[in-house]
Order: sequence, then structure tokens, then C-alpha cells
Amino acid sequence: MIRLLTLNLQHGRPVAGAPVGEAAPPGRGPVGPSRALLAAAEQVAAARPDVVLLQEVDRGQRRSGRIDQTALLAEALDLPHHRFAPSLLGSATGLRLTAPGLLPARWRAGRAGYGVAILSRHPVRSWHVLRLRGAGLRRRDGGAPAYDAGRVALAAVVDTPDGPVTVLTTHLSVEPATARAQLALTAAALSTLPGPRVLGGDLNLDPADVAAVAGLVPLATAPTFTNRRPRRQLDHLLGDGVRAAGPGRPHHLPVSDHAGLGVDVLPG
Repeated sequence: MIRLLTLNLQHGRPVAGAPVGEAAPPGRGPVGPSRALLAAAEQVAAARPDVVLLQEVDRGQRRSGRIDQTALLAEALDLPHHRFAPSLLGSATGLRLTAPGLLPARWRAGRAGYGVAILSRHPVRSWHVLRLRGAGLRRRDGGAPAYDAGRVALAAVVDTPDGPVTVLTTHLSVEPATARAQLALTAAALSTLPGPRVLGGDLNLDPADVAAVAGLVPLATAPTFTNRRPRRQLDHLLGDGVRAAGPGRPHHLPVSDHAGLGVDVLPG
């Protein structure tokens, strides 16, 4: 059995409405992205996950104290095998964002970025990255034009005590048609990796849409959005060749506008 948790981190932003001091552990200073992140890490560590799938992760961003959030959480959770995959390089809040797939790997290494990550207690046999095309420049209903950037999926073949399990994390477009196309591509790519398999993340789709597109079994059902007033399930854990060992559990942490979603899974 392995214990999984997926979380849209929202770059460690304190949960909306948290009064000053609420999200920070005693004696660790005022609430801010890194302080709230440490408080969330303490709660996640208590749940003892074996694999954590993260979205909206910062590395070297000014808004989150220029820390490497993947490395910080890996150390805090004692999950030594980890990797970050940027969907965007450069400043997440600046005027220019660079698509990582257009740049040489040696230039991408260590640069500031924003994307997804996987943390694992067990060794990882191999890592895999899939670039997902965004919708580009679109005009939303009656509103101003908005740019839907490309996304990324990160997969790891994890060497568990019961054999290899492939886990994948992604954060899909807010444009439903684009998110459905990205999910279909991601599920197809996942099927080429060793099974059993788990796909998790913020898919920005309701369960009915996910079921119609992914062809995978839902492992956990719970509303995750918003964190304070959960009414919709946008965060999902889906399986192929695995089954849930119990009900899914939402995790209402002191960071993010999304709740985390956890489940224990078994082969079969």
C-alpha cells in the first residue's frame, strides 16, 4: 500500500481569510508564503504520505521568498526523492514568461520557475516530462483577452515495496475544452509507462468531464475547491491497475485556495 496526496500549492500563499499569525507555527514569525508553507508541511507530515503530487509550485520567485519550494517540502516531509518541472521559466508575475521547452536543458537548470513537482519516500527509477499546449490568446466571455499558457505533466516510475508504480502530476488549463484535450493527451502518454499507474493533480474539470476523457478509475471523491468553502472537485486522483484501500480524504491546509486530496492505494 502507498499513501498519496495531491495538492495545488498556490505557491504557498496563505489560505484566504487567515488572520495574521494563524498560519504560522508558534515562534516562527508573521504569516507569509514560506511561513504558511512550513505550517502546511507540518500537517502534511503528520499524514505520512509516501508520494506527494504538487501543482503551482514556485522556485526562486520573489513572491514566495525566492526559495525552492520543492526542496523545502521534500526536506520537511522527509521525502528524499523529488523533482520540479517548470511550465514557465522566469518571473511568474513579470511581463515575460519563457516556455521551458524552447530552451536548452543546461539553461533551464536551476532557473526561477513555476510548475509542478513530485516528492517520494521510495526511490524513483525514471522521470518523464510532457509539455502540454495551451489555448494561447483567448477572449473570455464578454471580457478582456487572456493568454492561456502551456502546461506540463511530470511522471515518476516509483520503486515501491510492491514493485514499480508510475505516478503523474499535472495542472491543466482553466479553459475546459483545452483542459479536456490536455487530459486526453496526458492519459495516453501515461499508458505507455509501467503500471500500475496513478494520475493526479488540479485538472480544472469536474468528475463527469474527467470520467468521460481519462478512461481511468477515480480513487478519491471529495470537494476540494475552494479550500475554505469546498463545493467542487477540481483536484483528482485516478488509477489504472490500482484500487483505493479506503475513502479519499480532503486536507484543508493553511495554504492555497484548494484543499489537498489524499488516498491509500493497493495494486489490483
